[in-house]
Amino acid sequence: MDHKSIVSEKENRALAAFPTLQNSGGRIDAAYIKSIPQSLDGYINDRFGFRNIFVSLANGFNKRSKTINGNVIIGKHEWLFYSKADDGNNIADFFKVNLFADSEVTRFIERIEKISAWCNDHNIKFLLLIAPNKHNVYPEYYPFDRPEGITRTEQIIAALPDHLKDLVIYPLDYIIQNKTKTVPLYFETDTHWNMLGAQWAFNLLFNRIRRLFPDTNFPNIQYVTDIRYDFAGDIVPMSGFTSYGKRTIPNVRPEAGWELYYHYVKNEGRNGENGVIIKNSDLSLPKAIIFRDSFFIALEPFTSSIFSSVEYNWRILGESEKDYIAANKPDILIWEFVERRIIQNLP
Repeated sequence: MDHKSIVSEKENRALAAFPTLQNSGGRIDAAYIKSIPQSLDGYINDRFGFRNIFVSLANGFNKRSKTINGNVIIGKHEWLFYSKADDGNNIADFFKVNLFADSEVTRFIERIEKISAWCNDHNIKFLLLIAPNKHNVYPEYYPFDRPEGITRTEQIIAALPDHLKDLVIYPLDYIIQNKTKTVPLYFETDTHWNMLGAQWAFNLLFNRIRRLFPDTNFPNIQYVTDIRYDFAGDIVPMSGFTSYGKRTIPNVRPEAGWELYYHYVKNEGRNGENGVIIKNSDLSLPKAIIFRDSFFIALEPFTSSIFSSVEYNWRILGESEKDYIAANKPDILIWEFVERRIIQNLP
């Protein structure tokens, strides 16, 4: 029996702990005593001999049913899709059964309206970037047929008033138009877009930024792409496999390297452990503050090359950030999140 492990990397969860007696004022809680047998069952079930081997075998059998442990969908051609119900419920989004109520659409639009108005009052440009779900870009690799109709993100985009449409970038159609059969734009075994997918999203974002700053002389960068492969991806350990399929990893870069355009500054203060500050060699470019999630990792080199400085904050843009933003006086504020988490960004 495994007595040492506290986390199952194969299942991306904490293992059950061994129950300990709890007391209050010298008395042992009776309700806790009753829970001990169930806690022991959980501890033993999580730690019996050869458990990880059996998990991998079970997941191999589950490939026939197209799902694994509620978190992973086995797609066609060894593609994997993330499907955890309490993290965006991508299956519901795929089948288009999670549309917003009219009141939720109104709340979202009101929030964007409020942020935009505040930015206007402080002479700050504002853009919202919604990163498309992987299954919306590559539904052909899903193991099920997709119904007709709209997704909830498309529902919100359609409802935006004209004065907000230019502030919201949802690059789904643009990315789909630029798909090729040779190099995917999303990782086959990961939830995220790769650098090629991020580059297409950046093209739309950059075009919008140039319109907001028409007098700025932005760099004209020519890119080269190298490609490598591995058998990993953030969905693989969730499935219980140690390796699976093949992940295509494009590396997009200027021929002379990104170092020609920007450098990293030590992370401090409000950036937190996932934050970073970038300084550019061209100080005439606009200054940006960006709130983002993990999808922006692949975008970061592109945006870092077009701003004099950028602060990346890995968290939701909330009301509590306004004083800090106003004090630091960026020229532009960008907020990005993946569309499966759009509900988390409703006020």
